[in-house]
Amino acid sequence: MRSDRIPRALFGGGRWAYRQACLKIEQLKEKPDYSAERLSDLFEGLDTDIIFAGSGLNTFPAEAIGGDLAFKGEQAPLLSFPIIQKAEDARCLEEVDISHSPHTAALVEMITHLRKRLPDRFLCVTSWGPFTWAMILCEWNLLRDKVVSDKNFVREVCELGVRLSSAFLEPLMERRIIDGIAIPDGAVTLIPNDLYVEIVLPCERKLFEKAKKYGIACFLHQCGDIRHQLDLYTETGADCISLDAGVSIGEVYKMYHETTVTAGNVDVINTVLAGDAALIRKAVADCIAGISDPFQELILMPSCDIPLDTPLGNVKEFLACADRVY
Repeated sequence: MRSDRIPRALFGGGRWAYRQACLKIEQLKEKPDYSAERLSDLFEGLDTDIIFAGSGLNTFPAEAIGGDLAFKGEQAPLLSFPIIQKAEDARCLEEVDISHSPHTAALVEMITHLRKRLPDRFLCVTSWGPFTWAMILCEWNLLRDKVVSDKNFVREVCELGVRLSSAFLEPLMERRIIDGIAIPDGAVTLIPNDLYVEIVLPCERKLFEKAKKYGIACFLHQCGDIRHQLDLYTETGADCISLDAGVSIGEVYKMYHETTVTAGNVDVINTVLAGDAALIRKAVADCIAGISDPFQELILMPSCDIPLDTPLGNVKEFLACADRVY
């Protein structure tokens, strides 16, 4: 709906927020309530309309199917080794129980505490998209070969990705703790469009259909070379599509605005991370200038996740710019 101010948010920002709050990701399992307390103190001081809770921790649910989480400093946790070698490996993992993942259970508890501390914020939880899950679960050279030679393998591992995300998200949706889900699936830019349309996009749609049964808003984030897939993303059923830099947001807005909210596109590396206040204001002004009505069907966001070293002052400047440049 039309707003009386330009909606704005930081996309992701999970690891960045942990650093700002002087938290360590690997300690979440022991202190979910303390983590929520520190993070809520940070977000209370930021004029962001959406908080992407759990961003940067998307790999946690793989622990429930035998994945060994690797914590390397402040890097996003990934797996120590790939766990899917053939289609049967994915197919046999029909049931995903997050009680077998202490880190995921702690993350759910942390988000629950965060909801209590920030009752008026739009709380959106992130989980990997289906093909990005495939990249997490499989060795890349194997997956790249299967993309060319074995559609069934790609289908089975993407379906497993849907089950992993659902196992994490559904308890939060059922209890009405969250307002939205965000599915980053930029890895699909690495595969042919026909494979995306036939196998991956229906899996993305399946996740969003589950969310909409609970009245939960659905965000799709796509990064990388997205130009050749732009006209496909609305078919996922996403309520909002967040885009990387490298495309004209004005043109995308014209393409999407009758059905979908457009977000993102302000260069996060060269502007939000490395720019000064003047550059940030100019980038925001240029973004808004391409939109016929920035108070409707637009969310001002960076092009991708907030880098770890982004200065707090730059983040605050970015969030304030919408009120200063329009």
